[in-house]
Amino acid sequence: MGGTLLVLVGAFTGSYALGTLGMLLLATIGIAWLWARFSLKSVRYERSLSASRVYAGESVSLEVSITNAKPLTLPWLLVEDRLDARLVTHDLERTERTGREYEIRHTVSVGWYERVRWRYQVECPRRGLFAVGPASLRSGDPFGFYEESLQPPGTLNVLVYPRLLPLQGLDLGPRFPFDGSRAQALTVTDPFSVVGARPYTDGDTLRQVHWRASARSLQLQSKVITPVTDPSVLIFLDLTSSLHAWQGINTEVVERAISTAATLAHRVRAASWGLGLFVNGLQGGTAHRVRIGAARGDDSLARVLEVLARVPPYPSMPFADLIRAERSRLPAGSTVVAISALRSEAVTSQLEACRRSGAHVLTLHIHGMPQEAGDLVENRR
Repeated sequence: MGGTLLVLVGAFTGSYALGTLGMLLLATIGIAWLWARFSLKSVRYERSLSASRVYAGESVSLEVSITNAKPLTLPWLLVEDRLDARLVTHDLERTERTGREYEIRHTVSVGWYERVRWRYQVECPRRGLFAVGPASLRSGDPFGFYEESLQPPGTLNVLVYPRLLPLQGLDLGPRFPFDGSRAQALTVTDPFSVVGARPYTDGDTLRQVHWRASARSLQLQSKVITPVTDPSVLIFLDLTSSLHAWQGINTEVVERAISTAATLAHRVRAASWGLGLFVNGLQGGTAHRVRIGAARGDDSLARVLEVLARVPPYPSMPFADLIRAERSRLPAGSTVVAISALRSEAVTSQLEACRRSGAHVLTLHIHGMPQEAGDLVENRR
């Protein structure tokens, strides 16, 4: 507008200087508009994470690269990347976008056919599934008259597993069926493979009594059964953190319980035992209760950790009801580990029923506010 006015004034007044100035201004504005119009053409934005799965407390490296594949310089380029608010970055220009995400900003100049890259360190202090992106790019002419914006498609996700606790803090000792360094065969018996009889000893149950052999020898005899080794550990996790619903959620307690379950899962996998997980909560993003049957291998551990990473921190049913629902389907001779912050007669009764059915039962009671690693849990037979 100003350039056109100068040209008109120069034409009417016969001023060569004003006319020339107006033409220069119009040319500058035109060049600026064209520069801005094509500034983000053939600009390629790429983003990558050093790892897509980490444990709480670890960091990932976020690498961003910009490629300007055209014979036009970008005098300035503003890159804004959105991150979940629960991810932490330091010493960067950042702007709160909403209560759930923020933006980190980076301004750079990119020459023609040039590629630039930079890295951010992103801390992952909490478990969960977190989004990185989407990003937005802004650039324009060298004079700042015009600008263009572009939002590259795609986001990245980082899955943060629960924080692992020191094994010394769990203090399982001889109560747990293995030491975590190698598999130890837990004898599981097949009641249909009786191969003989032996004298009855204290501790034998009535199921073990060989009544026919006892009648023949006139002495109480117990069955000798062919042993079968099929060890498995089933983790039962209670997400209840308060006596009453109106008391709310004690996040500290719930997170410690989840971390305890993740630590035990690692120990089970290290000993090559079968691993199962049952939680009185829902799988993240679904309406289904967490129920993972006993299985072996790295895939079983990865599945358990992924579920623990995403499970919401509140229960969907009483813990006693969960144990009751799964009690009849426990594999013979399995070890049941019940992790809970609360003690109740209903839960104790259900665990006793599991023990009577042949399962080995271990309970871990999570303390509310532990001070030392050794105070994280209390175990009871």
